[in-house]
Amino acid sequence: MNITRQHQYSLATEGYIVLPGIVPQALCSDVVKLIMSFTGADQTKPDSWYKKDLGHNGIVPIHQHQAIWDIRQHPSIHQAFAKLLATEKLWVRLDRLSFKPPQRQPEAFDKSNIHLDFPYQKITSLRLQGILYLTDTEESQGAFCCVPELFKQPEVLKQKKDLWFSDEELEGYEIKNVAATAGSLIIWDSRLPHSGNINTSDQPRLAQYISMCPEDSEESRASRIALWQARRAPEKWRNMPYQQDPEDGEVAKLTELGQKLLGLTRW
Repeated sequence: MNITRQHQYSLATEGYIVLPGIVPQALCSDVVKLIMSFTGADQTKPDSWYKKDLGHNGIVPIHQHQAIWDIRQHPSIHQAFAKLLATEKLWVRLDRLSFKPPQRQPEAFDKSNIHLDFPYQKITSLRLQGILYLTDTEESQGAFCCVPELFKQPEVLKQKKDLWFSDEELEGYEIKNVAATAGSLIIWDSRLPHSGNINTSDQPRLAQYISMCPEDSEESRASRIALWQARRAPEKWRNMPYQQDPEDGEVAKLTELGQKLLGLTRW
């Protein structure tokens, strides 16, 4: 994936970028099938989309399946993060999936849920997050949304005492909903106020959270390898609804790049 100066400028000024079609459709389709199997849903039968209550963001708690790893270890994903973070020596975070059907009572929900995932003051260097759309996703389809104009005001964000933004704090700021085609990756700076908006369309949103960070300690390396070998979720997420422990399936096969992204072999 060719990351241009314009990409880097947009990330620095707007807080996010969209990389269209970075992952082949076939890999996306494999994860779609995995989500359908786990949830018991059928894309052609709307009534089946609600068999499991997966919460506001539709979290599908699968972390170690082969289909997920096939996307994590796709070279274009690593190339993008390596260019933006200025190092190839990265680990992929062991994140999960999302299946967000249309909200049956959208008026009963906060329409933004804009937040930060980490206290602004504690982010002392560039930290990136990402979401991959597995199917074409419209603005109204529970898309990633964010507030670029607020990202441009660090003096305001530094004053935040909590991670969530009230309607009063968002007054006057545009909340941008980001549409993109299947296989597109949205990467954002963790200092960007963001959310996944409610789905008011007639189709579910299917996505895979994916991001990378510089390799860490030997203790972290050993923990990551153990999770992969045992097909387990990171400990902080093991109490999620429907989380299996261990998860179904075989230990995922890793490419040479995948082994480095896990920490199994060194850069």
